[in-house]
This record gives sequence, C-alpha cells and structure tokens, in this order.
Amino acid sequence: MHINNLIAFYKTVYYKSISYAAKELYLSQPAISQQIKALEKDLDTILLKRSNRGVEPTAAGELVYQYAENILNIYENMIKDLECFKDDCFNRLSITSCPTIGQYALPCTLHEFKKNHKNLLVHTEHDFTQKVIYNVKEGSTDIGFIEGCYSDEYINCIPLGKYKMHFVASSNFPEKILSKNKLIHYNFFIIHKNCSLRKIIEETLLNYSIDIKKLKIEMESPSIESIKSSVAAGHGLSILPYISIKKELYTKTLSIINVENIDFTYNYSLIYNKRLKKTPKYDFIEFIKNNGKEFFC
Repeated sequence: MHINNLIAFYKTVYYKSISYAAKELYLSQPAISQQIKALEKDLDTILLKRSNRGVEPTAAGELVYQYAENILNIYENMIKDLECFKDDCFNRLSITSCPTIGQYALPCTLHEFKKNHKNLLVHTEHDFTQKVIYNVKEGSTDIGFIEGCYSDEYINCIPLGKYKMHFVASSNFPEKILSKNKLIHYNFFIIHKNCSLRKIIEETLLNYSIDIKKLKIEMESPSIESIKSSVAAGHGLSILPYISIKKELYTKTLSIINVENIDFTYNYSLIYNKRLKKTPKYDFIEFIKNNGKEFFC
C-alpha cells in the first residue's frame, strides 16, 4: 500500500469531494481517482460510492478512513522525529491553525516573534478546527489556533478575543443596505460545512429567522480566497470574517453590506497540549498571551 494513495482517499472522504482533495494535494482529479482505485485494488475492496452529489465511503471505506486518520498521524510524527536527527527538536515549533488565522493573522505575528527567536524554525499548516484539536491532543503539532475555545484533560485554551463576520459583495454592488427578505434573490458563496465558522453563520441566521437552506447557495468552499474572487467578480454575496477581507475593503474590491444589523460574532483561541515543556516553543505561548494579538495582520 502506497502512503500517497491513502492520503488521497483520506482527503477525499474528509472533504466529501474529489475536486477539493485534488486542490489541496495539487493533483488533478483523474490522478486522485487513480490513487483511490489503486488503494481499492491493494485492499481488495470498494471504498467509495460515487453519485451526482459527490462521493461517500462505503462501510468498508468508513473503516479504512478511521484507521487512515491514525496511520497518517503516526506517519507524520515519524517524519518529524526523523527530522530531529538533522536538527534540534527544541528549536522546531509546529503550528496548525484554522485557515482564517493561518492565512490572514499569523504571518505578521510570527514575523514579530522571530525577531527575538531567529534560531527557532517554525512550521505552519492550516486545517479545520476539529482537526487542529485532534493534532494538538495527539501531539503531532505543538500549538493550534481555532475558532471558539476547547479544553480538556490534555489541552489548555487561551481565548484571543471576539471577532466579527460581515455580509460582503463586490464594490460595484448597487446597494449597501439590504432587508433580510431580499437575500433569497442573490447567489451565495459560503464557507464549507467542515469549517466551524459555518456553524456560527447558520446559527446566527436562524436567530434572525433566516434558514440558510432557503438561500441560493452557488458554491461551498474551504477556500476563502476562492470565495472572495467569486464575490469580487460580482457573482453574488458571501459572509466572511473581517480579518480575511481587510485588504479588499482597503482596495475597494469588496464592500460590507448591512442586512438589518445582523451581527456575526465569534472567538479565536490558542490551544496547546498540557505536556508541552517550557522550551523555546513555550515562549511563543507567552508572547501571544502578553502581546502577540496586537501583531495580527
């Protein structure tokens, strides 16, 4: 069994989409399909059911998916441990963050932190909040950034404050104020269901008697950049975190639309495993606690 074939299968089931898996792995959809077929041949079983609605695992596929998560985490840990032979592990900090923090806030923070920690090698990855929590708990990443807050017997959580999301449209959109009854007339480009922000969007809309299922959902995507591109081109509306649209608001490619003062509020947090020792890695936690949030991009 080839590890890349298992990764292709895992990502496809995780996103429930071959196309999303292909984008993340920088492969073509036919290449992903071939890898999954090769895995099915190796395991001598059918793993996926394909339909017009996408893909979903068979009963055997669900079993393989559960094992795959553990196998791939062990594989990733092995690769990291092998790197320790080449470099001092204490000088390597791994961070996994939800996409909004990782893409739009963390780069400036890390730049400031590295000014006084030039010998610390920082490795960053993006993933959905539930996977970030899992990785921190399993020890495959040192520090995580998530939407909301999570703590248990293994994980400590440091809240980073409240943030907002807004209805957004192209800067050429003719209206800056809309009634909620007009929302059903526009196409929407929405954050993927696996993202914790999606749940906040749905719950907030319900509080204002808006069922997201009645909106015209043109596209769901885990990529905020692709959503912004579609909205900026004038294809419809979206609901996006302010932290991800500051540049587009400044350049006036996107604009905020006020819909009856609907307010989307959520929290970000830093999480870390309680077993994390006070090494240069821990300095980053202290930096964030004291003043790191001030350097969010």
